[in-house]
Amino acid sequence: MGTAAHRGEVSQSCLWRSGQVRGYSITIVTARHVTEPTELTGDEAAAFWRDTLTLGRALERHYQPMKMNYLLLGNAMPHAHQHVVPRREAGADPAPGGPLPFDVLDFGHHDEDQLQAEARALRQLLNGPGKLEAGR
Repeated sequence: MGTAAHRGEVSQSCLWRSGQVRGYSITIVTARHVTEPTELTGDEAAAFWRDTLTLGRALERHYQPMKMNYLLLGNAMPHAHQHVVPRREAGADPAPGGPLPFDVLDFGHHDEDQLQAEARALRQLLNGPGKLEAGR
């Protein structure tokens, strides 16, 4: 699983423990159970995107990736959620220029001390003075 990074309007974002990509996070709808984003009201869907983009801005600021990937999946977990994945330059990215194989996101574990330090840094960006918001 992950360690909490941010509680948004309708969702919670977690920095994921598994995988090989630092900064890999998931934003999951917590306001109520929905399997598909089409089950969200217009206001909930807008809030879900705001929550996801707020996390994305914090990940960009902290990890300084070359590109961010946003994946709305749900094959293994039938609950509306977004995978938010920082992508790096060719030498540091496990699949440069292509989609990440799922095993890169799922197998392996990040060092717990480093993960907790990164989660604290993200929470500071998301909740501290001058906090990031979706429109900024």
